[in-house]
Amino acid sequence: MPPNLSARHRDLVRHFDQLPDDAVVPTAVTAAVRNISPRTVLRRYPKVQLSPNRIGQRVGTIRKMSRGEV
Repeated sequence: MPPNLSARHRDLVRHFDQLPDDAVVPTAVTAAVRNISPRTVLRRYPKVQLSPNRIGQRVGTIRKMSRGEV
């Protein structure tokens, strides 16, 4: 797990398997779960606007892309 993640983001990574498919996680969490850079996440994964300055991805989409279904 990257050392620069906040405590909240580390908690989301640890409990990723328990999150519902409709949950939206920040890009940093997606990058940590998939072990890729945040820039790669932004290029390859569909974005969900969390706030004017924050972007995230749906947990269900991350799981599908991990399995190669999308």
